[in-house]
Amino acid sequence: MNHTAKKLLVGTVGAAGLFLATTATANADTTHKVAKNDTVWDLSQKYGVSIQAIEALNNIDQNSHLIVTGQTLKVPAKDAQVSENNNTAQAADKKADTENTSDVTVKAGDTLWTLAQQYNTSVEKLRELNGLAADAYLIHPGNVLRVNGTVQATQQPAQTEQPVQQQTEQPVVQQEATQEQAQEPQLVVSANHTTHTVQAGESLYSIAQAYGVTVDSLRSANNLGATLLVGQTLTINDPAKDPAQEAAAQQAAQEQAASQAQQEAATQQAAQEQAAAAQAQQQVQQPVQNQAPAQTQTQAPAQQTQQTQQTQQVQQQAQPAQVQQPQQQVVSTPADGSAIAAYAQSFIGTPYVWGGSTPSGFDCSGLTQYVYAHFGKQIGRNTIAQESAGTHIPVSQAQVGDLLFWGTPGSTYHVAIYLGGNSFVAAPEPGQSVKIGNMAYFMPSFAVHVN
Repeated sequence: MNHTAKKLLVGTVGAAGLFLATTATANADTTHKVAKNDTVWDLSQKYGVSIQAIEALNNIDQNSHLIVTGQTLKVPAKDAQVSENNNTAQAADKKADTENTSDVTVKAGDTLWTLAQQYNTSVEKLRELNGLAADAYLIHPGNVLRVNGTVQATQQPAQTEQPVQQQTEQPVVQQEATQEQAQEPQLVVSANHTTHTVQAGESLYSIAQAYGVTVDSLRSANNLGATLLVGQTLTINDPAKDPAQEAAAQQAAQEQAASQAQQEAATQQAAQEQAAAAQAQQQVQQPVQNQAPAQTQTQAPAQQTQQTQQTQQVQQQAQPAQVQQPQQQVVSTPADGSAIAAYAQSFIGTPYVWGGSTPSGFDCSGLTQYVYAHFGKQIGRNTIAQESAGTHIPVSQAQVGDLLFWGTPGSTYHVAIYLGGNSFVAAPEPGQSVKIGNMAYFMPSFAVHVN
């Protein structure tokens, strides 16, 4: 009998110990490290505890429900009594849901969220009643859904689990947006700066070249998007050039070249007129020689000497005009793409002249021929000949200074010089002048790298 009592006592003590161990395990708090997009509502569903219990244990503001990614939270253990109460409440809710279930036809603009708010229920309950997937959101007009609850009179958002989830998610999203804003680079504006209004056909590269700055400095001083907008105002830090002054200097140089050309033309015309006058004088003297043969024979050496001197004088007077004729200077340094592009841009503003190949007027192939000839490259006079001046490459592989062609090989109709980015310089068409174009509006067919 005593032996049996001892066994019973040992069994009772063991069961009590097991119960205490189980209770200790159930009551022991656990921890959770907040991941991106975690909310208090998510944690309450994951660990089977209430939102209020988590917030009270971790001193979380019960109005904002704010938690931060990387934060370590304590999660209270499930309480047996609470679990039982929850089961009872769920059973009651389920019974009430069954009693209040009705059908509703989806209208245009309806969503699971709006229907849940309208019938004072949750999105999860609508999914459960209608056999929808846990991540389903899409419904269509004409669908018939089962709902539980009654229509809200004021249609104010009810304090259901779904709004709590959205309220707890919103601070995290706001925090991420704040972090992204903090990571945005601060704009740098120097004391010595100016502004520039973007014109049609301009690019960051062409603007940087015009002001003698780098593209990176333009980006650091301006909040730029993917493309430049016509009329957009850019800040230029520490400009090394003044495009207005350079344009005025270029115009003055062009006017001087035009004046020099006019003077040379006048000199040539005067020499031609003088030569014509000498020839007319010689023709007038010829009849006199026929009337006096003897006198002519005696004076012939003197007249011949005088005519020779006059001819030599005319030639000497005409010679300076020939020397003064403009000749293109050819540089001896190797052709560099950036040097070719810079030299081509020096003719911006030169008028378009059909068949023109001098600074007084260019057509498209005349400009490219003149620029490359400056660097000792003979590429031909028209676009067809210039196609064969080098290696054909795709436009995407073009380098600064390469030729850009429009049209199919063998029948191209336009040529330009590539400046980098989306920009090129060309003599476009009659009535216009040499200017910078944008490939976004006029895409070339192929490119040629001059050998």
